[in-house]
Amino acid sequence: MARFLGLLIATLSVCLQAVLAQNAFSGAVGFGAIATGGNSGSTVHVTNLADSGTGSFRDAVSGSNRNIVFDVAGYIVLKSAVSLSSSITINGQTAPGGGIGLMGAEISASGKSNIIIRNLRMRQGTMDSDTGKSAFNMGDAKNVILDHCSFAYGQFDSIDAVGAVNITVSNSIIAFPIGQQFGAHVETGPSTFYGNLWVSAHNRQPLSKDNTQYVNNIVYNYQAAYTSANTGGYFSHDIINNYFIAGPSTSSAGDDYYQMDNKQSVYATGNFLDSNKDGALNGAAANSVGSAVVLSKPWASTSLGLATNSAAAAVTSVLANAGATPRDEVDTFAVNTVKSYGKSGTIYKSQADTGLSNGGYGTLTATSTKKRAVQFAV
Repeated sequence: MARFLGLLIATLSVCLQAVLAQNAFSGAVGFGAIATGGNSGSTVHVTNLADSGTGSFRDAVSGSNRNIVFDVAGYIVLKSAVSLSSSITINGQTAPGGGIGLMGAEISASGKSNIIIRNLRMRQGTMDSDTGKSAFNMGDAKNVILDHCSFAYGQFDSIDAVGAVNITVSNSIIAFPIGQQFGAHVETGPSTFYGNLWVSAHNRQPLSKDNTQYVNNIVYNYQAAYTSANTGGYFSHDIINNYFIAGPSTSSAGDDYYQMDNKQSVYATGNFLDSNKDGALNGAAANSVGSAVVLSKPWASTSLGLATNSAAAAVTSVLANAGATPRDEVDTFAVNTVKSYGKSGTIYKSQADTGLSNGGYGTLTATSTKKRAVQFAV
């Protein structure tokens, strides 16, 4: 009965998604694509890199119905967590020069709704003394889409989505979590993870205690990758055309699917595992998912339509296009680590351990020159 009710709820959610217009932006996919953001509200400019005050990012996100653009580039060094308002769109692609990033504290959409974030770098790191916070937190939020974002150095999780409803994380880089060394934790859902690059995490890539679409993701140098957990409850998972690649920190390549018990129902096809760490991409099919119940077709009617790339083609596409643009030092390091195909990679305890500039956070060019036009591949 519990499994039947779960599938019924999932089916109704998919039907609702099909009925509602995908308002987020052209090319938006998945359950979070229904987010309306602040596209119909007022345009607010971020004009400086200050932590707070007039013209700051913190001030810009303090009100609802806002379409936020950036007149400056560089890192905003946060002294404390930033709480977003509902019904906002954050257009990181409008920043000039090297783009915009936030470092040193959590970005929180907890309890909020209808949020669109694109082309934003969120890097918490050890500058944040609160180890119980994450790089991005959307607990109990609904209708959220994160696209072409770059997450790094999350302490509790890179992305925390406990209690979140209708979320998408697409075309993003989720790399080098520290502290717990976890990628993403999702409960409630449904959620869509599409075209993301996951690099050097202990576990939770993601932890899916919800009905999930997981399509065209690349997971590198994991200790455990796609996870549900034995206490997760009854959920359905469409796992399609993903590539799991073992690295130096991978003690058991067979943990590409982890804690997937018979409470889980899984449609898995087109997935590959490269387990030999030989410096070449040469994996084999990997579609046996623990003791989960095998579904003969996807639970979500839109999942197969998302799978436009094979697993191998997804590697090429994701390595070329995922994350915020233009590629900065941290994301370039993450991508080059993956391109070693088993030869390099470490699960870090601190951003400083990467040896990158600016204490490991990398350097973004700070400028207020003319904005650049960015076209995203999705």
